[in-house]
Amino acid sequence: MLQAQIKAESLRIMRSPFFLLFSLVMPIAFYFLFASLNGASKSIESTTYGAFSLMSMTAFSLIGTAMSQFGIRLAYERRDGWTRLLRLTPLSPSVWIGAKIVSHMLVHLLVILIIFPAAYFAYHIELTALQWVTCGLWLWLGSIPFLAIGSILGTMKSADASIAVANILLMGFAIMGGLWMPLKTLPRWMQVIGEWLPSYRYAHGAWNMLAGGSPALLDWVILLGCGMIFMVISSYIFNRREAM
Repeated sequence: MLQAQIKAESLRIMRSPFFLLFSLVMPIAFYFLFASLNGASKSIESTTYGAFSLMSMTAFSLIGTAMSQFGIRLAYERRDGWTRLLRLTPLSPSVWIGAKIVSHMLVHLLVILIIFPAAYFAYHIELTALQWVTCGLWLWLGSIPFLAIGSILGTMKSADASIAVANILLMGFAIMGGLWMPLKTLPRWMQVIGEWLPSYRYAHGAWNMLAGGSPALLDWVILLGCGMIFMVISSYIFNRREAM
């Protein structure tokens, strides 16, 4: 059942026009736009802008996928009675949600395998094999906490409202997290807030790897902390509603 559900969920995501537009077309278009405007070979943070922006736009893509394809979809499935229907089938809630998480992680890996080569062939980004692999793994595994944030959206009473909240969060994460433009170019008060956002810490870990370092301790703490806190909260809300 788990295997069949993973396959069905993965196909549903990849066939979604919203996934193609917001998780692939828009991030890649933004990447080419920002890299062209700023110069892909321009030096920034001990690397080039082409590589720096690649990590930013990949992070933006995966965050958007986690919040829209996972969070908003959960809200609509709950509204449409899908979760109640599950209780009449042999498919357990744990298998259902587990399949969703696994399928989204597979799709996130696919996104990385599309965006990374596109950037490489467009701007001939020079990274070592180790940097390509470690940055890809960091972005892939680091997307899990954003699935937890998406799960909070899935518990909202109004499925339509979850779309508005998801878009506001995504724009906030992108702008104040330094994904669309370097954080140091923003006003000081935005920098102070941005440094504590999970989106900034998510991209910051990859930026450090580009510079030859490793993710900072605060990157790990904020991402892991957000993931655990939001997952516990969403599980509590979901279980309480199911018990009512």
